[in-house]
Amino acid sequence: MQKRYLKNLNAITEEGQRKILSTTVAVVGVGGIGGFLIEGLARLGVKKIIAVDMDSFDETNLNRQIISNVNNLGKYKVFEAEKRVKEINPAVYFEPIKEKAYLENLDIFLMEANYIFDATDNVEIRKSLSKFVQKMGKTLIHGGCAGWYAQIAVITKDTPGIEKLIGETNVEGAEKDLGNPIFAPMLTAALELSEFCKLISAQGENLIGKCMVVNLLTNEYRIFEF
Repeated sequence: MQKRYLKNLNAITEEGQRKILSTTVAVVGVGGIGGFLIEGLARLGVKKIIAVDMDSFDETNLNRQIISNVNNLGKYKVFEAEKRVKEINPAVYFEPIKEKAYLENLDIFLMEANYIFDATDNVEIRKSLSKFVQKMGKTLIHGGCAGWYAQIAVITKDTPGIEKLIGETNVEGAEKDLGNPIFAPMLTAALELSEFCKLISAQGENLIGKCMVVNLLTNEYRIFEF
C-alpha cells in the first residue's frame, strides 16, 4: 500500500482501499459538486475518473467551484479538471469528455464506470442517468444542493428511479432562488464520497433506495425511503 493512502486505512479498511484503487468512476457535471467530487476521488485513488461536462468556467463559478480560478476563466471545465487530477495523483487516469450527457450517449461515455456520480443541475440529465444505471445494473450516487440545503441518494436497479424522488417536473434546480454558497456543494460532495466509500468497503448504513436531506440552517437532517 502506498504511503499516500495510509491515513485512509483505519476508516476504509485495506480491502476497501484496494477496491477503490481498481474502480472506475464517472462524474457527470464538473461544477460545484463535481469539482469537489473529482478532488476527493483523485485523493482516494480510484483507478480512473470519467468526467462529462461541456461548459467552461466563468466568474460566477469562483464562489464555489474548487477547480475554477482567476486564471482559467473561459477554459473548459473537464480539461482544467484533468490538470488538477494530474497535480494531485498522477496514478489516476482521467478521461475528459467535453459533451452534454443524453440518454442516447451514456452507453458510449459511461459503460466502463462501476459507480456514477450525479453532479449536474439538469433534471433531464438526472433522469437519463437514473434510467441508464437501472438498465445496466450500475450504481448512481445522486447529489444536489441549493442555499443551505443538500440532498443525497443512491439509486440501483433494485430501487425506484429518480422520478420517484424529484417528480416528473422538468423545472431546473432551486439554486437560482436560494443561491449556492461554497459550503453546500462541498458538503454534498463529501456525503456522496462517503456513500461511495461505505458501498465499496461494505461498511455502515448506506442510502440505497433512500434520500438524506440536510438543512444547515437548523442543523437538522432526515432520511426517508423513496
